[in-house]
Amino acid sequence: MRVVPALHVDEEFRKLIAPPSEAEYLCLERSLLQEGCRDAIVVWKGKGIILDGHTRYQICRTHGIPFKTVELEFANKDDAKEWIIQNQFARRNITVYTRCLLALQLEGLFAAKARRRQAEGGRRKVTLNSAEAVSKSGETRDAVAKLAGMSHDTIAKVKLIREKGTEKEKRELSKPDSRMTINRVYWKLRQRQLQTATLPLPKGKFNLIYCDPPWRYESAEFADKAVENRYPTLSLDELSALSVSSITADDCTLFVWAPACKLQEAAQLISNWGFRYRSCAVWVKCRLSFGYYFRNEHELLLLGTRGNPRSPLPSRRPSSVITAVRTGHSRKPDLVYKLLERMYPACRKIELFARHRRDGWASWGNQLAAL
Repeated sequence: MRVVPALHVDEEFRKLIAPPSEAEYLCLERSLLQEGCRDAIVVWKGKGIILDGHTRYQICRTHGIPFKTVELEFANKDDAKEWIIQNQFARRNITVYTRCLLALQLEGLFAAKARRRQAEGGRRKVTLNSAEAVSKSGETRDAVAKLAGMSHDTIAKVKLIREKGTEKEKRELSKPDSRMTINRVYWKLRQRQLQTATLPLPKGKFNLIYCDPPWRYESAEFADKAVENRYPTLSLDELSALSVSSITADDCTLFVWAPACKLQEAAQLISNWGFRYRSCAVWVKCRLSFGYYFRNEHELLLLGTRGNPRSPLPSRRPSSVITAVRTGHSRKPDLVYKLLERMYPACRKIELFARHRRDGWASWGNQLAAL
């Protein structure tokens, strides 16, 4: 058996490279035994540390198969890591999850290099490679996302999974044939966070409460269409348990959005929060959506009262039909804010489960601080 020269394996570098499956390993081994090692193993010049070709090197050492090497020169270990990561982006067999993990590591390398340049204060000229040049044109995360071929949002979701997900979830997402998706794990994680760390309601009393509850649906026709893939949901019991009475003024008006299939639950929620159902408006979305019986093109805005709030002046009462094109998933028309502000111009207003803040309103919801 021919003696194959020994190279060095750096464990930090090795962990940056997704290991082959058993089938991939056996296929590569068979190819190397039949055809020899045609692709050179990439090593760090002067150090003999493998940068690319760890599995080929292992097989060649085991069977005495000769191989060639290509040497690359780097100023430091971080530069070598950066090369390895970008080289991995060219591989087709790595999962989306693994690709995003690599992107997050590359983001850290870019940030560390930027800090070093800032500390040096421009005392010496630094030559940028193509990846760094991209990062200078915008935010680091956006630049890394572009290099990885991933969206900014997907990388952000993987960052949360990396920090808060279970080891089982991480292992499953790393498998090439996994049926688990990043979206599903992300929203399960957000659901767990919501259950263990409910945001306290703000202090004070409000005369108008506007609410778009994160309704939990019993089933979805397809798993990837489940609402939980988009945001955490709550059951009727969990919604009813919110201490809404602690922020309700003696005289208060409540507005609750209700999809057609949640009409009964919405009416029950209004009652559970201590309000009496009074009326409703209908939003015509001008665009067909899904449905098990009818293809939904509308949603209801229910109105309930507590105490004796005054009705809007006749001149300020809008039509009960709101016509506005549906935009993003579960997003409600912005013009509804204006309608409510016109109906009740002087009262204190709060939006529950808000996704963004609005001048003149208090806002509460876990998505206000979302990624």
